[in-house]
Amino acid sequence: MSVQVFVAANAREGLARVRAQLGDDAVVLSTRPHPQGVELLASAYGELAVPAQGATAEPAGSSRILAELARLRGMLQNQLAGFAWGAARRRDPARVVVMQTLFAAGFGSALARTLAARLPRALDADAAQRWLRQVLIRNLPILAREASPVARGGRYALVGSTGSGKTTTLAKLAARGVDAWGASRVALVAADAYRVGAEAQLAVYAELLGVSLHVARDAAGLAQLLPQLADRRLVLIDTAGHAPSDPRTHEEGRALDALGVERLAVISAAQQGAAVEQAMLRFGHGAATCILTKLDEAPQPGAALDSLIRHRLPLAYLTGGQRVPEDLHVPHAAYLVDRALKGGQLATPYALQAEDWPLLAGVEAERAERREPGGQATPEDARSLKGTSTLKGTSAA
Repeated sequence: MSVQVFVAANAREGLARVRAQLGDDAVVLSTRPHPQGVELLASAYGELAVPAQGATAEPAGSSRILAELARLRGMLQNQLAGFAWGAARRRDPARVVVMQTLFAAGFGSALARTLAARLPRALDADAAQRWLRQVLIRNLPILAREASPVARGGRYALVGSTGSGKTTTLAKLAARGVDAWGASRVALVAADAYRVGAEAQLAVYAELLGVSLHVARDAAGLAQLLPQLADRRLVLIDTAGHAPSDPRTHEEGRALDALGVERLAVISAAQQGAAVEQAMLRFGHGAATCILTKLDEAPQPGAALDSLIRHRLPLAYLTGGQRVPEDLHVPHAAYLVDRALKGGQLATPYALQAEDWPLLAGVEAERAERREPGGQATPEDARSLKGTSTLKGTSAA
């Protein structure tokens, strides 16, 4: 095992030198004070796994040593990240406040770091908050009222995860379509062959609204049905709900595209951020617009807004309740942003306290370590950053 000595003014600078010379997988064996600052003993990780020539070290013992060294390395990284967070808080408190505000409201790390990096200089905390609010409002993609599905008319299929509220949302859209075009110009199609009672539920809505209901058991049946509905101004198709990981979602999307049916991604705002992101990647890709549902069940809708901003998928409608059609609303960017930021002020057991922020910085540092060599983001990281390069009104002064 080859051990090298590094002397630097502080631990952070020393760790940077270790990484530059030995790579990101280098292991720091020890640190101690030095007249010039700090002394670090480090070795390349690969050399630790190779026993010296002639040695007969026990494999199990070597594994335990490596595991302990990895644990110590993680502890040191967490401590350094905490120190860096404290230094950043003293050096540039406005940027730290922006990141804390976004994290508390449920926004993700990718967007929070991007906005904090573009915060204009010389802003105090209050001015930074006003800047943040305006930037979020400008960058939340809202579909123009005249471009909404009901106003334009056409053939639309509602797609989304199981339980996202597709059928109830379809009924609300149909009610608005009846007001705009008349009952004779609106048609509903039941294409959910998986959920028990789906067709019966849609039949109740169709009878109440006075519109026709048609059934399509599969893609072939839908292809035969659509020409018969050519005279309808608005055709709404209720599809089966699947988990985002279900491969059938790809097949369904391709079939709808081949038939010239536009997709409306129905995404619940009441989900965790990871679930919102999965739904956006699977159902939002290729969709014409998005409908955000269950806003009344989402105390912190920041994750949903974060995903809309990064993926640049325009938002057409909001729903918040079961009433048809009263609980279907045209989105307002300022209202949504204010609600999301207000959600970050809720006193819940999940809210971070002042002493928790350095720990969060340590977790973020560990995530950064899992990226590809050279500090480059993984493909998953790149996808999560989609759209941030085109944010409006974020140029730093």
